[in-house]
Amino acid sequence: MDEDRIMTERVQLEIWTTVLLGIIGQLQTTRQEKLFSRLEINRSQFTVLLHFSHTPERSWTVSELAAVMEMNQPGITKIVQRLVAKKMLVAHADARDSRKKQLEITQSGLKFCSQTLLLLLPDVQQIFADWDDSALIDLEAHLGKLKDWLDNNRDTVILPQADE
Repeated sequence: MDEDRIMTERVQLEIWTTVLLGIIGQLQTTRQEKLFSRLEINRSQFTVLLHFSHTPERSWTVSELAAVMEMNQPGITKIVQRLVAKKMLVAHADARDSRKKQLEITQSGLKFCSQTLLLLLPDVQQIFADWDDSALIDLEAHLGKLKDWLDNNRDTVILPQADE
C-alpha cells in the first residue's frame, strides 16, 4: 500500500474490524483455556470433538481433519489419539486404503460434547447477558457470513508484494 495514501473511512473500518476480531479471538481463547483447565479434555480436543458432533454420521481421516481444521497433521494425530483412548472417537481401517483410518464420534463422545456445552453455558450466557435477542441474531448472521466467506476462500490470501 502507498504510504502517502490517506486511508478512507471504509479502509479504517475494515482494519479496525479485523483488529477487533483478533482481540476477541485471543480473549475468548484465554477464557476457554481457564474453563477447560477444569475439564477432562482440553480446548483443542473439545474443538475437534465438537467438529465431529455437527455431523455424527460422517467419518473423517486425519488428513481431512487437518485440512478442514487448519491444523498440522501431527497435532491432529495427537488430539485424535487422546480422544480415541478416551473412547470419544473410534478408528476403523479405511475400506480402500488400509494405511488410513476412518474416525467417527462415539455415543460417549456425543454425550460428553453435550455435557461440556452445558457446563460452558453459564459463561456464554454471562457474555451475552446484556444483548437483546435481535442484536444477538444480527451478530450471529454477520459472523456466519464472515465464517462462510473465510471458509470458501481459504486459498485466496492476498500477500503484499516483496520490494524489489
